[in-house]
Amino acid sequence: MGKKKIVLRKKENKIPERYKKELNEEQYKVVTHENGPALVIAGAGSGKTRALTYRVALLIEKNEDPASIVLVTFTKKAAKEMTSRVESLVGSKARGINAGTFHHLANRTLRKYAQTIGFSNNFTILDKTDQITLMKLILAQFPKSESEKRTRFPKAQQLLEIQSKRIDLTITLKHVIKEYFPQYADLTDPIRKILDRFVSRKKETNLMDFDDLMVYFLVFLEKDEASKSFKKRISHVLVDEYQDVNSIQARIVDKLAEYAHSLIVVGDDAQAIYKFRGGDFTHMLNFPNNHPTALQYKLETNYRSNPEILSLANISIGHNQNQFKKNLKTSRPSDEKPMMVPCADLEQEAELICQQILEYRDQGIPLNEQAILFRSTYNSLNIEQKLVQENIPYEMRAGMRFFERAHIKDLLAFLSVIVNPADQVQWMRILSLHEKISSVSAQKILNIFSPNSNQLEQFCFYDLVSKLKGKRIQKIGIHSLIKLQNFYKKLIMDIPKRCLLPTEQFASIPQIIAKIIKYLTPIIKENYKKNFEDRLRDLEELMGFASKYSDITSLLGDILTQFDIQGETIKEGDIVEEEKPLILSTIHSSKGLEWKIVYMINLAEGRMPSSRAIGNSQSMEEERRLFYVGCTRAKDVLMLTYPRFLPYRSFDSISGPSRFLTEIQSAEVFDEIELEEE
Repeated sequence: MGKKKIVLRKKENKIPERYKKELNEEQYKVVTHENGPALVIAGAGSGKTRALTYRVALLIEKNEDPASIVLVTFTKKAAKEMTSRVESLVGSKARGINAGTFHHLANRTLRKYAQTIGFSNNFTILDKTDQITLMKLILAQFPKSESEKRTRFPKAQQLLEIQSKRIDLTITLKHVIKEYFPQYADLTDPIRKILDRFVSRKKETNLMDFDDLMVYFLVFLEKDEASKSFKKRISHVLVDEYQDVNSIQARIVDKLAEYAHSLIVVGDDAQAIYKFRGGDFTHMLNFPNNHPTALQYKLETNYRSNPEILSLANISIGHNQNQFKKNLKTSRPSDEKPMMVPCADLEQEAELICQQILEYRDQGIPLNEQAILFRSTYNSLNIEQKLVQENIPYEMRAGMRFFERAHIKDLLAFLSVIVNPADQVQWMRILSLHEKISSVSAQKILNIFSPNSNQLEQFCFYDLVSKLKGKRIQKIGIHSLIKLQNFYKKLIMDIPKRCLLPTEQFASIPQIIAKIIKYLTPIIKENYKKNFEDRLRDLEELMGFASKYSDITSLLGDILTQFDIQGETIKEGDIVEEEKPLILSTIHSSKGLEWKIVYMINLAEGRMPSSRAIGNSQSMEEERRLFYVGCTRAKDVLMLTYPRFLPYRSFDSISGPSRFLTEIQSAEVFDEIELEEE
């Protein structure tokens, strides 16, 4: 009797049918990727989040340990959204996924392995305020030499920015100072000593800041004897928004995936717009070279915009040389082309936008489904004024409203004391801006003046030095005070009296503001080091805005009354229930969002693209990517506008349309609309 055999068949790991039903062909290829590295080039609105979450869900359904899956995102919100979606697909089996931002993953890992890099596991993480406090302590330990005293030495905040650049870009201190802080080129050696002491002091006291989390996470991952067992427990690594990684993050990704079965990085080089934060999209462009076996997948089906909007976006971004070529397509039916509308000036542009917003609202498109996008925060001034006048509620996604910004308030304080010399609140603001004049010192100065006379004239013509003797105000504070005194003395002698009160006569307010801006420029550079150039542009925009006023009183009156209204009241009878507001946003802040209707304003050469990018091919390509991101936020309607004339001090200058409009004009991807006055 012969022996019988039973064949043990391998259990088939079939992919559930729903994956084929719920994913398009492009997404399905990403989700079912087997082993090895892969680069996913995900166009705008192409469902990359869907692809990533289904990929994680499928791995879990194939019995991969969730703890062996690392999902790296750039925001906590994105990580939470993705893990929530995975749980909706596979239920409680998804618990335990290592999902989070680079900093979150670094913190969790170093809490277990800190001792391998010379820290205790109970290290403390410094926030920004704590960093500044520690840096000030370090600075106090380094007495300045006579040569350093004669130059303006960087303050604690700026030293931290230098250190952060040094880490994010993984370049030498000398290179950082030469490229980003050239005013301190002669101080490289003392700055190096201070930063080195800052680093060693943190380690001695078991402290880390957010930059350290990245540095020491990489140090740990590169210590093979310490991290090998940790890395071998990682089976799959997935990284979102890979176009925005910096040098240190790109190295962390490669080390995390050193022993993994698969590495999938997802990004869109056409949406790489965060160079100013350290993002470097060349890591994405170079991924195939650094990973020769990597497969490439493209997600080119856009689920957001109509074909006409996508056609415009595709043709525009096609002018960039450094990119992965892609062609977004959609299954949506054809619709109206985007509109390009030249306007006479910024006021007419604002009037047009507000009219269109209200008309679309009357057609049933709510305000919160409409958005006004702009290149820089200073572009919002005229549109904000018009929205308030029209009682259209709005929400600013780009930060504070124009007149709430600190540097705007600083300039307005200089104007306010001209009109009302007794305004001690504004005097306190002005005096406190100056080096070594504290709020206590400022109050001592103000106590000198008689409340019953013109305090501005007293400030200008009193012998302040002799009156302040014995009041313990430092010499450098006196120096700043004399400088301010001389400035105001000259300013009020130049100001026509008619400029102070409303009259029919014209006075050049912009010329007065120009003098204040010139005085404030070094103070702004020192006090607002981050993006100080943008702050100066804000002040110049205010100067143009002021050109339509004949006196300071009316200008300040409108600002303090009109702009104090938050735009939350709808015209009576228009709507019964409270309405969700319109969105105002910089294009940078709009990434990842979408609206039915998008208005992109101020598309004038020098504003979009920024004048700072002109002449630099790499910067110009990033500006074009910014334009691309703005256009692809729109689902149904895209309106592009620019002013033919822009205010410059007391007169208007001719402006031309952005090159991003003229270079696609011949492709006939938008309808040019001519405005007619009723």
